Amino acid sequence: MLATICRNYMNRTLNANEITEIEIVINQIYADKGITADVNSLFLKEGGKLENGKFVIGRIKKKMPTLTDFQKKIAERNNCPELAQLLIPFLKGNSLGIFDCESTITPNTDIVSFDMSEIKDEFTKLYASFVLLSWAWQKFVLKNKEKKKIIVCDEAWLFLKYQESAEFLVNVARRRKKVFNIFTHSESVYR
Repeated sequence: MLATICRNYMNRTLNANEITEIEIVINQIYADKGITADVNSLFLKEGGKLENGKFVIGRIKKKMPTLTDFQKKIAERNNCPELAQLLIPFLKGNSLGIFDCESTITPNTDIVSFDMSEIKDEFTKLYASFVLLSWAWQKFVLKNKEKKKIIVCDEAWLFLKYQESAEFLVNVARRRKKVFNIFTHSESVYR
């Protein structure tokens, strides 16, 4: 997603320094929250009271890093000031701040549907599609691999306009044989 933002806002790809810095910062923000490769590191403790006053039986999930955490850390390190500045519109409270939050969606049902009809501009729709397909792959497809799944991506042609998102969609389609079936279509299919 950062590569797509860079290409669309600055008309260039991420450079080697930025790619390295992104990896270092991501590793640091997860380490700062005590999150490791161990699944148990995603949880604070067994049961207890939440910030909103409700009680929980079972494990309590830690707060996951957000784009604000990433942007603050990359700005603090000051090795990629242009990238840190570029991310400001994507932070909560700004024009594209819808991307700066934790996912609250849990795939507890057999059908999960995302409706982006209220997102009118193509630019925001591209990023929303990218985030949703990433979620679908990580949280839906890769979990419970024994269960067959179908993902329908309407208007997939939007991804083909941008190199990174087109590569992402091609990668998902190629990996589908191992894990799931993906069907893509656009308005031209219906004509």
